[in-house]
Amino acid sequence: MDPLTLVTLAMFAAAVAVYGTMIGAGGGFVLIPGLVLLFGLEGAEAVGTGALTLAAIGISGARSYDQAGLIDRPAAGRFGLGSVPVAFVCGTVLAGAIDAEVMVDLLGLLLLALAGFVVFLPTRYDASEEPGPSSLRWMPLGGVGVGVLSGTFAIGGGLVTLPFVARLRRLTPHRAAATTSATAMMSSVASSLGHTVAGNVVWSYVLVLVPAALGGAALGAAQAERVPPRAVLGLVAVGLVAAGAPLLLW
Repeated sequence: MDPLTLVTLAMFAAAVAVYGTMIGAGGGFVLIPGLVLLFGLEGAEAVGTGALTLAAIGISGARSYDQAGLIDRPAAGRFGLGSVPVAFVCGTVLAGAIDAEVMVDLLGLLLLALAGFVVFLPTRYDASEEPGPSSLRWMPLGGVGVGVLSGTFAIGGGLVTLPFVARLRRLTPHRAAATTSATAMMSSVASSLGHTVAGNVVWSYVLVLVPAALGGAALGAAQAERVPPRAVLGLVAVGLVAAGAPLLLW
């Protein structure tokens, strides 16, 4: 890897980590298209390499949020029961079975669909109400769906989890982002293990991406509470469209 590519890759990873941690969505929907469009990785290699980087972002961000007492631990734990095993299986088997060009098109369509999901199903921000007794029972089911997205594409976990958890658990945007960061971390770790087993990881890239992402995630978590609540989902939707549209035109 030449010096210019190394520096560019590190800067890209740090920027994605800052953005992803601030919005509580991990940043995979920016990282994976970037690895395809800017750095020449294809299909499952981009997903597997990105999954390991996202796991690093998730661990750092979740640790910072947990120290601040922002994570809804019961919700995150129940969600992980559904997402972790599914993400591992999809990372091991499903992602590598999809043709590289087909995966790029599917990823672009998925990102635009998720943008619509974020816009038309806004998060409920009323933290004055107590969550209903059934709210935790729905968490593993949501985790299964997120596990499929995370394991196959290394994206989508935070984007779906953020409104899902916030609406069911009556969380403020920042608590929802913190809890989502914890759930995304668990599914990303499982996904990255699956992709490692399947041989989908480009280790020379990982050695650059992970340290840069760790620094960016720490900075993003420190700045997260400065983002106005109503701006969180707007940042997510803009990022989705900006990342998804070029993939369909590529």
